[in-house]
Amino acid sequence: MYSTTIYIPDLATAKRFVEVAEKYPDITMSIKSDNLEIDPHSIMGVLSLDLNKRLTLETSDMVTDEFKKDLTPFMADPEA
Repeated sequence: MYSTTIYIPDLATAKRFVEVAEKYPDITMSIKSDNLEIDPHSIMGVLSLDLNKRLTLETSDMVTDEFKKDLTPFMADPEA
């Protein structure tokens, strides 16, 4: 399992994030925010979240270094 905090502040970032998620269709992942859990492969799901908050991305699978590198632009400082 892999978990990280991400930040998706606007529509353009949401689109880029979904494009990254779609590169990895075999990885089971979810984004959690408050009581919601959505599929990050869905732009509508991502946009249904409060984009002013930090979000938690979780996978149930092991992830590659390439996957982590692709997530770098979306990683948020949990202290911010």
